Amino acid sequence: SRSGVLAPCGGGGAQPAHRASEGDRVVRPMTAEAKFNQDGYHHRTALYDSLQDAKAEYKGQLIFSAYRQGRDPQYLGVNGKNYYAKPWGNDSSNVQSILNGPAYWKRVYYRENIAARFQQEDAKEAKSQTMRKSQSEGALQRLPPAEPEPVKDAYQNIKDSMKPFVERQGKPRIRAMQHGERLHFFNTLDNKYHMKAGGKNLTWNVDTMGHRSTPNEMRWILSNYFRTDTQAILEGAGSQPVPKPSGVAASMSQPGF
Repeated sequence: SRSGVLAPCGGGGAQPAHRASEGDRVVRPMTAEAKFNQDGYHHRTALYDSLQDAKAEYKGQLIFSAYRQGRDPQYLGVNGKNYYAKPWGNDSSNVQSILNGPAYWKRVYYRENIAARFQQEDAKEAKSQTMRKSQSEGALQRLPPAEPEPVKDAYQNIKDSMKPFVERQGKPRIRAMQHGERLHFFNTLDNKYHMKAGGKNLTWNVDTMGHRSTPNEMRWILSNYFRTDTQAILEGAGSQPVPKPSGVAASMSQPGF
């Protein structure tokens, strides 16, 4: 026909061109959905693996959000195989050090020892090259190179001075639990019935037996069992006094570390 659309011939033959375009519109969303699910699976499994590594290293003292920030390649200055030795891209550490100092120092505490990582990667590559070369030489076998001493962390002094602050600051103020003691309102949120006025601590005679918590209070109480730092909370880390940054960390007030 003049419009360029093939007309059907008898019971079969060519199909109209507009039907092919409809098929394309069906295939494209399916392809986009498959890619969306594939990318989501990649990020989900990468986050899960990172969580398992963090738990193995820090046990029940882990603050996973600070751990992820401290291992961000843009914060570490790593872009693929290139090492810039300074933050790049959309890194937010400089702004965070000004607007949210406690979270920034927690990020520094969980910062990866990037020099040790590079050393391990270089040693692994050298070992694999040695093994391939020894296999090609026949009977003469060479011993693998000795393991080098790990590189010291340049931030270790800062991390040591900030450790008590990181392990206590911002945690729920729950006293240390006894063996077998469960969390309830009066050992987690009992300060809601206390206030300071005129230099005096005022308290109410609350009916502990007849008290009923609100749904939001129950959600918060139960959430303390499902944190990555639950062990520290149940040991009373949040109820201990929080020391102020001192030593090396206090002198390094400029962003960029």
